[in-house]
Amino acid sequence: MLFNPVYEFERMQSLIDGLFSGYPSENYRNEDMNLANVFENQNGYMLQFLAPGVAIEDIGINITNGILSASVKRRSDKKDEKDFLLLRQERSELDFTRSYRLSDDADAEKIDAKMMNGILMIFVPKKEQAKTKKITVKVN
Repeated sequence: MLFNPVYEFERMQSLIDGLFSGYPSENYRNEDMNLANVFENQNGYMLQFLAPGVAIEDIGINITNGILSASVKRRSDKKDEKDFLLLRQERSELDFTRSYRLSDDADAEKIDAKMMNGILMIFVPKKEQAKTKKITVKVN
């Protein structure tokens, strides 16, 4: 990964601004939201995205030409909550898309996705022929 001094300076400025404003700045808060964890086992791959407060209808998962794209949108609710006046809003809008090229061993027809505790999990199973098969050696 290349060192980008402009990015590092802007990130440092964002962190400093957050210290003096009493809560992290907009850029810093959303920085972690589009990061993913990717896992693999003998059955397939698991992608995990943070998506707290996101409605199911605001999640899009598509496969086009061997590329899996996951998009997440969270809109801030500007309406008053049961006659309460919004004094401070620290939870911001969220909008990101992440794309991954599927490997040759991925079974795109059987991809499954679920949301659990604010985490979007996408399971990409491996094709049967791609799974490791253990061969038992017989003695004659």
